[in-house]
Amino acid sequence: MTQARSAVVRLPTGIGAVIMAGGIFGAVALQRIPGAGAVMTRPLAVVLALGWAGVAAALLASAAKEGFAAHTGAVVGSFAIGTWVAGSVVVARMAMLAAPSVLWPADGLFAVSVALWAWFMPQALRNLLRIAAAPAAETRPTGVILLTTVATQAVALLAFRLFPGIAAVHGLATLLIGLGAACYAGGFLLIVRRYLRNRHWRLATDWDNTNCILHGALSITGLAAVVSDRFGVAAITPFWAATGVVFVIVESIEIARLAVRLRAFGWRDAVFVYDTSQWARNFTFGMFYAFTAATAGHFDVTGNYPLLGAVQGAILGYGQYLVLALLAGELALWLADAAKARSI
Repeated sequence: MTQARSAVVRLPTGIGAVIMAGGIFGAVALQRIPGAGAVMTRPLAVVLALGWAGVAAALLASAAKEGFAAHTGAVVGSFAIGTWVAGSVVVARMAMLAAPSVLWPADGLFAVSVALWAWFMPQALRNLLRIAAAPAAETRPTGVILLTTVATQAVALLAFRLFPGIAAVHGLATLLIGLGAACYAGGFLLIVRRYLRNRHWRLATDWDNTNCILHGALSITGLAAVVSDRFGVAAITPFWAATGVVFVIVESIEIARLAVRLRAFGWRDAVFVYDTSQWARNFTFGMFYAFTAATAGHFDVTGNYPLLGAVQGAILGYGQYLVLALLAGELALWLADAAKARSI
């Protein structure tokens, strides 16, 4: 009689995007919904911390039985490990907001984030070089490779906020901003090369959900630059405007893709379908909102750039509700998919 083996829970590598999306909403958008921040910040921080702990436990249990090859094996897919880093950082940020006088949970999560980043980045940089050396049609890079930037800037952001008076830490975090920007430049060129060299790609099937990180990675880079206090309005505001242009371009492509998918697959298979990568969109919308709020809060944008100031005012007046609606929609899709899986 053989002993039954315990089941291994195999989570998708990008599972951290769920925590990222909830965390950036709670850290910024929730705080700008009248009355909601004071009531919901602490409960949401607890939910996210429990979710983070559950994901970490499942990943460690899976690794103990099978190793991390399922997550590190794919050249492009392995970049999703960056969501583990950024997810840890947003939980730390929520802990800081929920209990500002108790920083040891955030300190612990910062240590975890740095350790994960130090393990992830050498692999990611090697894979960027492998993608650059291979034909674009062979590797087909997507926006997921820009998680090198997101993870790096997330660590820099938390360092600035946890250690505001330590010059050495700020110096290292500023270097991380530069590293993250360099990773973005390299990743952006590889993604553009893929689509330019393959003229037969189809919008409905070949444009990836994670391509929204094209603007999300710019937003977190800008946010880190604002929080660093090392850049002035003359540098930050044009960067914010450029990020907004990329946001509009990418999301316009997303709208066109939706129209094409609706004609090809119908509402059920084009819209009401769940995939873990979709949480990246929620994160990127929340991150652009966070970058906008930080820029408006640190600089007199309206006085220097009246038109941009008006645009920022509109975003800050209504964007938090859009971030909430997208989060609620994705959560509904996730719950419906889970219910369907249990019924099979």
